[in-house]
Amino acid sequence: GKPAEKIDYKTVLDAPTFARFSRLRELRKSLAEREALPAYAVFTNEQLAAIARLPAPVTVAALGQIDGIGSARLEKYGSGILQALSDHAHQPPAT
Repeated sequence: GKPAEKIDYKTVLDAPTFARFSRLRELRKSLAEREALPAYAVFTNEQLAAIARLPAPVTVAALGQIDGIGSARLEKYGSGILQALSDHAHQPPAT
């Protein structure tokens, strides 16, 4: 089969959502490096985009509704994701 089209999230997400998505990618990178895993093993870009699209305040239950995010990932990464989203929400917008 043909490889899946690569999605340019900068074009499919609005600016505030893309900013959240970028923040989540930074978090995923540090988690992956810490655990010596490939980034997609922590969360896929598709999952990060789905998280970024969630209305605030995001809950662990809302994260659990996203395809492919089960209880093990919630337990391992849920609080970090919620903290990153909360931190991002309280930062002044970049100018």
